[in-house]
Amino acid sequence: MMNAVVPALESIASRLNGLGIWSTRHSVWGRTMGARTFDRSLYLWMHRGGLMGVSERRVLSELVHPGMCAVDVGANLGLYSLMMAALAGPAGRVLSFEPDPDLYALLVENCAANGAGTVEAHHMALGETSSRMTLNRTTLNSGNNHLGGGGWTVLRSPVEVEVAALDQLAPDLRPDFIKVDVQGWELKVLRGMEGILRASPKAVVYVEIWPEGLHRAGDSPEGLFAFFKALGFRFYACSDRSELDEAGFTRLAGSINSLNHVDLLASRERPASRA
Repeated sequence: MMNAVVPALESIASRLNGLGIWSTRHSVWGRTMGARTFDRSLYLWMHRGGLMGVSERRVLSELVHPGMCAVDVGANLGLYSLMMAALAGPAGRVLSFEPDPDLYALLVENCAANGAGTVEAHHMALGETSSRMTLNRTTLNSGNNHLGGGGWTVLRSPVEVEVAALDQLAPDLRPDFIKVDVQGWELKVLRGMEGILRASPKAVVYVEIWPEGLHRAGDSPEGLFAFFKALGFRFYACSDRSELDEAGFTRLAGSINSLNHVDLLASRERPASRA
């Protein structure tokens, strides 16, 4: 019985989420943002109302400055890419990566609607090596789209996407700020840009720590810590820039339940703060 019910519920959820009534534009953080599904309209509404994105907005405001080069891995429909572009200004540069074809179309549309000519949108995922992989797409929260197996059961049709290692795609890139939010694929993305990180002494990485997602991808929080440590990076809390040593990082990772995550900063020097 259950085998028959689940696909039916998935089909209903997908149809409701994709109804044309959700295709609308929102004013968020001084930018005009388009959405075509209920879940992305809700995402924008929650950002507009201060129910999402408060910490992220503060971190970007403190760390992205005029003339900087920023990288947005997992750009979704472009809200954070647009904010980084505004902060970096006309002399700056933002490289945005989004593999989902629907979200990528919105990313391009939203950049054009806001005149963000310094955003370079790439329709691909980043990873450890260049390949093609299946992107699993969730119906009710496309922010939880992910490469690899497992995850939520309510899925839209998966799509095959291009995956590139940033070291191969742009070996001469020297970013100042890198945001990585890819639902557990973070370590693979970072391994694919190891050469760039080694050659970028001032780079700050704003990374999501979600143990369940890392384990789903075949990695671990401990592996993430070891990767950064080998490159001379240290972890800092976003709130007060306090440093987390290995024991503190391990305790924090162990306290995160399966539905939650924590954002941290990784840098060779303590990131600046306006506090």
